[in-house]
Amino acid sequence: MRLLLRIAYGASLFGLAACGKAAGSSAHPAPEHDVLTRQEIMASTASTGDLLQAIQSLRPNFLAVHPSAHSTYSAAALPLAVYISGVRQSGGVEALKSINAGNVATVRYLDPTAAQNQFGFRATGGALVVTLDDPSKNPEGD
Repeated sequence: MRLLLRIAYGASLFGLAACGKAAGSSAHPAPEHDVLTRQEIMASTASTGDLLQAIQSLRPNFLAVHPSAHSTYSAAALPLAVYISGVRQSGGVEALKSINAGNVATVRYLDPTAAQNQFGFRATGGALVVTLDDPSKNPEGD
């Protein structure tokens, strides 16, 4: 009985070590579905355009209309809020055209519930939170 337990224990340790090594050995980890990183932008052809083009190319689901669980309005009435370096942009997604994709550190998508929890009723349709490499290149907000 002890021998069987030792064999089972050893096999489980070997299996865990193999799983850990396989997960950590990847040179390119899988992208997070709600974050677009500078590395992803720079590795694509979208790095030479504006941020809106990059998002349309790499994460078009960020721009899809997502109805809010907290809202009684129709999905069409729920615009996506855009925050660039912590400043809400009055132009919404159009403000992304003024940002060079190569100057972006990250773009994080917040679903309507998370956006409303973080930013309140002004983000009922979800939010894009953009962090720039050089915050001095931030466009004016509202």
